[in-house]
Order: sequence, then C-alpha cells, then structure tokens
Amino acid sequence: MCVLCSQMFTEIHWSERLLDPETVSQGAGETIRRQSRHGRTRLLGKVLAHYSLDVSDDWSAMNYVVGNRKGKQQVVGSVAELWQAAAKMAGRPLDPLDPALLQRLRTEPEA
Repeated sequence: MCVLCSQMFTEIHWSERLLDPETVSQGAGETIRRQSRHGRTRLLGKVLAHYSLDVSDDWSAMNYVVGNRKGKQQVVGSVAELWQAAAKMAGRPLDPLDPALLQRLRTEPEA
C-alpha cells in the first residue's frame, strides 16, 4: 500500500515503468514519478482534445480522470483503461495514427 495515497498496488502498467511498488510504498522517488506522470498526462491531453475529451490526474497522481465536455468523468488506473474509457465517451474508436490528429500535434505550439 502506498503510504502517500493509501492505495493498493496490484499491477503496474508498462507506461509507469518507473514505478516500483516497494519504492512507492516507502515514498521514495515521488518527485521524479510525478514529473514523468505530468509530462505523460499533458501528451495524453493533447491527443484526447482531438476527440473533445480531456484528461487529468487525480490528487495522488495514481489514477487518470478522463472526461468529456458535457461533464461526464471516469477514473481509470492505467493508460490502457484510459483508451477504453475515452473511446466509450467519444462514442467511437480512437485512432492515435489519425492523419488529422498527427497534423494537429505537429502544428500545435508547445505549451
């Protein structure tokens, strides 16, 4: 159990490769983990904006909160779960290789 957020670690998604359950349960490396997570969440946000969705971290930065612009939100535990929830909210499959999305990402200024 994580001492910082009181959540159980059962399985770590490959995208969270810096997470080691033993290390996190002791609170070590939290700054690096959150910085890495923040960068990943920003990129996910740019992709999901193309589908009129948004994403943020929960307060503990252990779960993602995906939402639509109508106020519906869902908490998910990994990037894999995020894609499924986002596709359901968008009402269509999400294609990360969509030419329009890739063009938007190429031309969008860095924040």
